[in-house]
Amino acid sequence: MLEEILGLPVVVRFLVGSDGVLAYAWHRDEGKAIRHLRRIEEYHSLEGEEVESEELEEWLAGWLRRVVLGGETFSLPDHPYRGVEAYRELLKVQRGETITYGELARRSGLPYREVLMALMRNPFQVLIPCHRLLTKTGSLMGFYPLGVEVKRRLLELELEGVRIT
Repeated sequence: MLEEILGLPVVVRFLVGSDGVLAYAWHRDEGKAIRHLRRIEEYHSLEGEEVESEELEEWLAGWLRRVVLGGETFSLPDHPYRGVEAYRELLKVQRGETITYGELARRSGLPYREVLMALMRNPFQVLIPCHRLLTKTGSLMGFYPLGVEVKRRLLELELEGVRIT
């Protein structure tokens, strides 16, 4: 289900609180997914239960389809996420559009380094569409746990067949 969207098999771990999913992390390797989720949890001062769940993977796949293929905007849970200004601005970037990391820093009012840290600890990767960010030269880069190829694939899905080199 996630593999058909991302183009490769992934291991996903979710952090769930009383109000639902607070964050998730994915990677090709289970240990790295767990470590990444713990970094997200610590960075944002989140408290919840770390779980692996087919039901939550289906929830995530549904949201990925709606965001990447349907252009829907994800609603961030009501939690004081660190760097939330960057996430809110990034959520305004529509399907098929891109902006630079520097532009995101300018729009959010956060220092560039703080934006980069927030992106490295994005609690809802792709749902908060960090794949829509480019360098100032227009190239793909990122702190993407699944690699630049997945970022390229997501942008190509959004651009409906346009090949990104």
